[in-house]
Amino acid sequence: MPCYYPRSRGSYPLLVAAIIIVVASKLGDGLCRHDERDALLRHKKGFVFDHALSELSSWQASSESDCCTWQGITCGDAGTPDAQVVVSLDLADLTISGNLSSDLFALTSLRFLSLANNDFLGIQLPNDGFERLSSLTYLNLSYCGFVGQVPSSIARLPNLETLHLAGAFTWDTVQNQATPFLELKEHTLDTLITNLSSLQRLYIDYVNISVSDANNSSSRHSLRELKLSYCWVSEPIASSLVPKLRFLSKLILEYCIFSHPMMNSFTGFEKLSSLLVLSLSNSGLMGTFPSSRIFSIKTLKVLDLSGNTMLHGELPEFTPSSALQSLLLSGTMFSRNIPESITNLHNLVTLDLSSCLSYGALPSFAQWTVIQEVDLSNNNLVGSLPSDGYSALHNLTRINLSNNSLSGEIPVKLFSHPCLLELDLTHNNFTGHLLLHPNASSRLQYLFLGENNLQGQIPELLSKLSGLTRLDLSSNNLTGTMDLSLLKNLMNLSLLQLSHNRLSVLEKGDARSYVGYPNIVSLGLASCNLTKLPAFLMYQNEVESLDLSDNSIAGPIPDWIWKAGANDFYYVNLSHNLFTSIQGNILAPAYLYLDLHSNMIEGSLPIPPLNTSFMDCSSNHFTHSIPTKFLSGLTYAYFLSLSNNMLTGEVPPMICNTSNLKARTIGYQYAIDTYYENSVTVMLKGLDLTLVRILYTFKSFDVSNNSFDGTIPSEIGDLKLLKVLNLSRNAFVDQIPSRMSSMVQLESLDLSNNYISGEIPSGLASLTFLEVLDLFYNYLSGPVPQSGQFLTFPNTSYEGNNGLCGIPLSRQCHRPESRIRDDGDNDSANWDVLSVELGVACGLAAVTGYLLLSSRGRRWFTTHIDSLLLHIHHCYHRF
Repeated sequence: MPCYYPRSRGSYPLLVAAIIIVVASKLGDGLCRHDERDALLRHKKGFVFDHALSELSSWQASSESDCCTWQGITCGDAGTPDAQVVVSLDLADLTISGNLSSDLFALTSLRFLSLANNDFLGIQLPNDGFERLSSLTYLNLSYCGFVGQVPSSIARLPNLETLHLAGAFTWDTVQNQATPFLELKEHTLDTLITNLSSLQRLYIDYVNISVSDANNSSSRHSLRELKLSYCWVSEPIASSLVPKLRFLSKLILEYCIFSHPMMNSFTGFEKLSSLLVLSLSNSGLMGTFPSSRIFSIKTLKVLDLSGNTMLHGELPEFTPSSALQSLLLSGTMFSRNIPESITNLHNLVTLDLSSCLSYGALPSFAQWTVIQEVDLSNNNLVGSLPSDGYSALHNLTRINLSNNSLSGEIPVKLFSHPCLLELDLTHNNFTGHLLLHPNASSRLQYLFLGENNLQGQIPELLSKLSGLTRLDLSSNNLTGTMDLSLLKNLMNLSLLQLSHNRLSVLEKGDARSYVGYPNIVSLGLASCNLTKLPAFLMYQNEVESLDLSDNSIAGPIPDWIWKAGANDFYYVNLSHNLFTSIQGNILAPAYLYLDLHSNMIEGSLPIPPLNTSFMDCSSNHFTHSIPTKFLSGLTYAYFLSLSNNMLTGEVPPMICNTSNLKARTIGYQYAIDTYYENSVTVMLKGLDLTLVRILYTFKSFDVSNNSFDGTIPSEIGDLKLLKVLNLSRNAFVDQIPSRMSSMVQLESLDLSNNYISGEIPSGLASLTFLEVLDLFYNYLSGPVPQSGQFLTFPNTSYEGNNGLCGIPLSRQCHRPESRIRDDGDNDSANWDVLSVELGVACGLAAVTGYLLLSSRGRRWFTTHIDSLLLHIHHCYHRF
């Protein structure tokens, strides 16, 4: 498992300490002390530098070099006019690696020390020495990759006011959590805070922490700010430590793993009479949140419980005296009506109740005169937006009400708000025409109105929203024409989604007029009545998502469409058009998602470039066999569909060797991966089902309804996580591979309508998840396995295999018995009838021998007899 340590978003220099250092540096002009200069030079020798800019080149050993002028060093008065001492050492963000020398502790006058954001990965901090820095007020050892125990000597710094600690960690991709390698165990968090009597601010990230100390049960701390992020906390911090922090103003416990449920021990929080900020986000909190106790803290300004998906609670009745400025509950289960009294929060700046299962009426936010951001998305709120009152909200920058059940018309005045940057009303029931104010704001950047019931034409005033970077009007009932020349006035636009309306998108002028258009990253024009490819795409090279599906674009796919894609990822959906061929080679970005299904493309399969992650060529007119080069570009693909074509030959065993392939469909039904957003119909367990964004663990291999022949590749048994296997309606021969018994996750197996012979492998009875089995209309023989899931399958699973016997079939399996012949019967044999039978048999043998032994006869037999049998079979099933 790889080892990591995070980078901070920046150091946190203490303002007071910085002022002291600056003032101290002005008190004398003497040179630094020689002993401190020598100690710094020895300390530098243990460093390894990543590049020249961080080599501390100003640190020179010459006798004339004044260390007070060196990079990262600030000096102050030493009490004598001819010398100064080092009071600040700031080596943050220099990507230094190597070792820490004990010479660091010779700088006994240090007040400020920061080694943050360097690369001391796997290095343990010295256990002794920090106690010599008794004047230290600020210490930052965060994001350096330190491991082991936090030194006990750090707890013996009597003047320390600010402490930052963050260690190395490993990231578990399965559990999606970090395991820290820096520990605060031998000396607990309680002991550390108690001994550092001057400590005001403590910030700890990625540390394994023990909280309590029985010897400090009655101690009280002067700590003002405590922040623990991505820590493992082994004791109930709420009951053992928080009650001692009576002067706490900020308590931030985010992304932590607690060994004890916090909701069972929230007593004492209401006694934190100075608390301003309480953040417990993404820490796996469960149970019922004690709203009455927490919201009763009169000083509380910020409450963040977001990301605790198992946390229940209810919002209280709010009073006008509340100091609350930020209320962040997204992703919790505060499921009830939002109380009307929430309008009493006159100081509210940020409100995020998204994904809270809230229902009822949309609260009016006209009373929040200082509000900046409102996010009530992904709930079940009803009602309409007020038509007026927005002009008084001078600070409003973001509104997100998407995925609710809001209705009515969208207020025109929203589009002229001078400060609004983002407006997201996606997936609601808004109706009426899209109307814009003549004084439309040029500051609006994000406008998402998709998946509503808006109607009428797209207004020309849309070009006034010159600040737009993202515009989504998809999935409405908009009509009329839309000229792509609108893009000329939206030079900042990177996303345009107009799909699934009743629009007719046009582009006037020739291709040269599109030079200098904005760099589009995402373009959605699905179902927009296009008859040709938008010409301006010839001048694009940063497109990451291109959806032109469900149009009437005919002719060849030009080679320039691949050049429009971005270098790292390119999603291209050209499905449901009238394309007939592909010009040139498909160019290769880092990752390609290509959907060509339901066109009229002829010829051999196109060769996908390396690193193709998704490829759907189903429902076209592709012919011939699957070329080897075709599979070479799919090494890292997670989806492949070649269904409903006219492909021939054998299925290459190599198709089972792609490392990431989660869904392989080469038949007329197909399955999808979670990354495939569209709804599709698949054959799953014998039923046609519509699947929308199914789980990433879904794995299907479907080669049905083609003309593949030969044996079933035994390598298919190596796909041990496969859930659905459909090889029906082909011309596979020979036996069922015994290796298929290794497919332990298989739930549905369809081998029907082939020419498979031999017995059913007894090992298939060990597939305990197998729920659907279709083997009908083959040439199987022998007994049906009488154990496991085979005891649950009906007669229809084996229909048309006249050689099969045993339960559930009516044909029982009997051992061959020798017949005792009657001599009298033998004497009375009818030689006349026997001679006729022998004549007919000889005649049939002669005809059959010609058909099977001559090449012309075999071709006639294959072409006519097989076609006749299949025709009879299909007619039988149709009726």
